[in-house]
Amino acid sequence: MRFLIWGAGAIGGTIGAHLARAGHEITLVDRARDHVAAIDAAGLRIEGPLTRFTVRVPAFTPDALRGEFAHVVLAVKAQDTEVATRALAPHLSADGCVVSAQNGLNELVIKSVVGDARTMGCFVNFGADYL
Repeated sequence: MRFLIWGAGAIGGTIGAHLARAGHEITLVDRARDHVAAIDAAGLRIEGPLTRFTVRVPAFTPDALRGEFAHVVLAVKAQDTEVATRALAPHLSADGCVVSAQNGLNELVIKSVVGDARTMGCFVNFGADYL
C-alpha cells in the first residue's frame, strides 16, 4: 500500500519507518526543513530496545509535496491539526481517508475539513522520542 505520513516526528516517523520496512510505499511530510534534509541525506533511523534500522523514504516539506494519496496518517501536535489537515486536503484522493495518530481527540477538527466518512482515529500504544 501507499501511505502519506504527515508529520515525520517521533510518532509519524516510527509509523512510517515500520510501514516502509514491511514493504509499503511511504512518503513523509514535515514542516521542519532541516529534518526533511536529514531524512533525504541519511534516511530515517529508528533505534529501540529490540531493533535498530534505517529506511530510505522520500521526505518533503508541505510546499514541495506533489500528488494524491488514498491513505494519510496525520501525526502532528494537536494544536497543528487544523492547519495540517487543510494543507494535506488537496493531496487526499477522492476515496482517501485520514487516520489521526495524535495525542488527544482531534477527529472533530479533521472531519470539519475532509468530512466524517474520510476521518478515522487510532490509538497509538508505543512511546517514541524525536532525537
